[in-house]
Amino acid sequence: MIGKGRSKQQKKGGGVGVLVRQEAGIDVEELDVGGCEMGEDIMAVRLEYKVRKGRERILVIVCYMTVEGTGARAENERKYRIVQRFVEQNRSENVIVMGDMNGHIGVLGEEVNGNGQLLLDFAEENELEILNVTLAEGRVTWSGRENESAIDFMLVNRKARERVGG
Repeated sequence: MIGKGRSKQQKKGGGVGVLVRQEAGIDVEELDVGGCEMGEDIMAVRLEYKVRKGRERILVIVCYMTVEGTGARAENERKYRIVQRFVEQNRSENVIVMGDMNGHIGVLGEEVNGNGQLLLDFAEENELEILNVTLAEGRVTWSGRENESAIDFMLVNRKARERVGG
């Protein structure tokens, strides 16, 4: 496991990680996420693995977006700029962006909120498909306090989408 988490003193926030089975024969390279002040909200790893005709690479970006509130929009916009840099620099690779985006985009009938609009804009600007909409519409990713929602999302570029199928 490669991960970054919050300290015991931090009550709120995320933590991100990637689990890869050792016996899967996947090479894992953690990439430097410059510009991320806290360090635990965005993680990028490049996975390389064997396929029939050689080796394949995939860039996985895992992120946690701050819950809406004071200062959250500016912080999340900064995080999306960091993620966008990775997406732009790796367009020729399979790219997956996933994480707790703390946004509502209407997949469960809820109204689109500010974080949801940031996510929708990011996906459109970067030509990423939100798989929660196309492959898993209506799936709950969070429940608590008598509420259910979809706030965890997976986005892929065209090349990765071809690998996912469906």
